[in-house]
Formats: sequence, C-alpha cells, structure tokens
Amino acid sequence: MASTKVYNKGYDPSTEVGELIDAVSHRHALTMIHRGVADPVELTERGGEIVVVSVVLVRRIYAAWVERRRVGTVGFSTREVFERDNWTCAYCGNKVSKTPWTQARLATVDHVHPRSQGGATDWLNLVSACFECNQRKEDMSLAEAGMELRFEPYDPNASYRDIDGSIVEIATLVAQCDALAA
Repeated sequence: MASTKVYNKGYDPSTEVGELIDAVSHRHALTMIHRGVADPVELTERGGEIVVVSVVLVRRIYAAWVERRRVGTVGFSTREVFERDNWTCAYCGNKVSKTPWTQARLATVDHVHPRSQGGATDWLNLVSACFECNQRKEDMSLAEAGMELRFEPYDPNASYRDIDGSIVEIATLVAQCDALAA
C-alpha cells in the first residue's frame, strides 16, 4: 500500500533535512491538508491522478504521532472534555485552568442539560466551564439560567471542529476524500 510521509514542522525539502514523524495513507494526508494541520511538500502523478508524496505539519509536535489514534475511541474524561473545548469556557469564552490565577477561572465540567433533569454524562452534553459560569448556571437549563453556548459540544470519535469552528463529521470527510480519489 502506497503512503504519504509526514514531516515535523521545520523540514527543509531542498536539503531533505527534518524529522520524519510517520507515514499515513494518501486519503489521510488529504484530510490533514483539508483540516489545515499539514501543507503538501511533494506531489506526483500516478495513474492519471495527483498523489501527495509528503506533507509537513504546520505546528511542531514533540511526541510520536500515529494516524491510527482515531481507530479506537477517544477516552472519556474531564481532561478530554477540556482538551476538546481548548480549555475554554463554553458560556463566557474565557480560558480555564486547573491552576487558575483566580478561583473564577477554575476549570470545571458542566452538564448542558442538567443530570437532575435527565441529562446524560456524554460528549454531547458536557462542556468546559469556568467556576463562575458553572456556579451561575447551577442546576438549571440554559433557558432557565438565561445563558447560551458559545460553541456546540461534539463527539471527537465521530467528528472534529474545523479551523472555522464548524463541526465536521468524519464520515462526511471520508466520503469527500473517497470522491476526490475516484
């Protein structure tokens, strides 16, 4: 199976000096380019089609990265909710932290639809919230609290947040890549 080489940021194609991170499928390389996490470095023509031979990441990574990370499921924990939401309060938009400079910015997880009203503990009902907003919302629905979400929660096993903030279903993206390859 042919594959695309993934280089870390800082790779110099003219001298071919840089850190080779992994080799991924051509379809996955197209997905990386579409998401804006990698730029194409080398393209070639095979069988009348343009194929990405290598890409370079737009941001440097310091740990081994493997395409197969999404084959399993993304672990479900409060930390994963914070990571998914980029350590940002879904209500006020302020950054949250486990070690904040003020108690109001302490990272908490909130049930959008409260558990006491039948809300589930799952990806689509949990969001990052600062301590202040979580206390203000208490055990009320968004309407009751007079609050609204700045961004929608999503399940990272089935979708991701694109650069523009929109939620993209992975199945839709795979179908688009299949259509490009056909």
